[in-house]
Amino acid sequence: MGAIKAGWAETDITPPLGLPMGGRGPRFAPGAAVLDPLLAQALVLEDAYGSRTLWISVDQEGIARDRVVKLRYDLAALTDVPYEAIIINCSHTHSGPLGNFSMLATCSTPPDALVAYENERDHQILRLGQEAVDKLRTVKVTWHLGQSYIGINRRQRDATGATIMAPNPDGSYNPDLWVLNLVPISGNDSCLLFSYGCHPVIVYGFQWDGISADYPGVARRRLKQRLGQQVHCQFFQGLAGDVRPRILADVDRINFRRSTPADVDRVGARLAEDVLHTLKMEGEPLDLNLAAVSGWIQARRDPRRIPPLSHWETLAGQEDELSRNVGEYWLQHLQTGRPIARAVPWEIGLIRLTSQHRIAWFAGEPLAAWLTHVRDALADARLVAWGYCQDTSGYLPTDEQLSAGGYEVIESAQLFKNGPGPFAPSLTLAVQQRFQALARFIQKMT
Repeated sequence: MGAIKAGWAETDITPPLGLPMGGRGPRFAPGAAVLDPLLAQALVLEDAYGSRTLWISVDQEGIARDRVVKLRYDLAALTDVPYEAIIINCSHTHSGPLGNFSMLATCSTPPDALVAYENERDHQILRLGQEAVDKLRTVKVTWHLGQSYIGINRRQRDATGATIMAPNPDGSYNPDLWVLNLVPISGNDSCLLFSYGCHPVIVYGFQWDGISADYPGVARRRLKQRLGQQVHCQFFQGLAGDVRPRILADVDRINFRRSTPADVDRVGARLAEDVLHTLKMEGEPLDLNLAAVSGWIQARRDPRRIPPLSHWETLAGQEDELSRNVGEYWLQHLQTGRPIARAVPWEIGLIRLTSQHRIAWFAGEPLAAWLTHVRDALADARLVAWGYCQDTSGYLPTDEQLSAGGYEVIESAQLFKNGPGPFAPSLTLAVQQRFQALARFIQKMT
């Protein structure tokens, strides 16, 4: 039987100027300045039995599913890591290039320069996976759980009872901060992984056309300043679908204020300090016994709640680019009688590090309340959860949130080709049952 091994690597994936930016209303606003670099990072873990898992983190708003499928397939071939054990997690920075163009409800076509950038980025990610495998070395692995309070729920009721995007101190929110520390048996480098769930939406508030990794980039740099430049610091986005930076919340006025450059530095620095504090707490050494499974739920749409043609005609006549873009797409789609999605196949998965240490992951943008639901379903109070894995085209609300409505339930469903109606009830039970089935399957794996 061999030793526990790990290998890691990173590369710069900062786009050229002029590409459309993601995660904002006017979809095709071009990036005009690089504030800090965007990174792609990779970690390969190998247990004593030779089983492997590969985790890729990218500073992108998202990557289209068709590209992710090909990336995972090619990485499996190049690294000898099973397809289901390969995770591509997007930080979801709103100050990076538009990455899921093919999933958007738009009649436009992607610019050639954007396609060229994505092709080169994908080649870099493939090389990154190979490099991480080539650097495998014996390590000690320690699991740490802490807390951070840099986020706040963003779903609030207004005076009329409607759900709006505003700070809600009483809303669902996960302060959980997960840290995995990997220290080689020999050598002076090390690897630090940390995961937290909060939207990276600070930078575009003060510089709309600025390219930046937002607060996760600041946190990584601060950690390297404190721990040493030889330390690989890698961030995984958690369940951030309805969580925004607390520093921007004006609870009394029930809104989020405009951000400043100081805000992104403060939030990133605070998260870095919380990671360091968590690292100082007693951790749990892990004797890895790796396994990974993935599956799908059928997230059904509610056809009764699809707006009439008049709704799309109104949107198509609006001045703002996003409304006009979405209205034109669905107006054309529905008028020509093209079929609409009855359900969205939604990918989820489970990674076993040991029998007592597991990570659940979701495609898309899962809302924070899912952590409690999945922990309850798996009877695992320490379960770690990631969102934004494999695909980011759409929000995943729980049944309680479906009934409350709001942007993540109604408007966001219209933005993607798998819309335009909101989901139907029964999501919570479907997700819980599917995770339970995955857990039973992974328990049988040696």
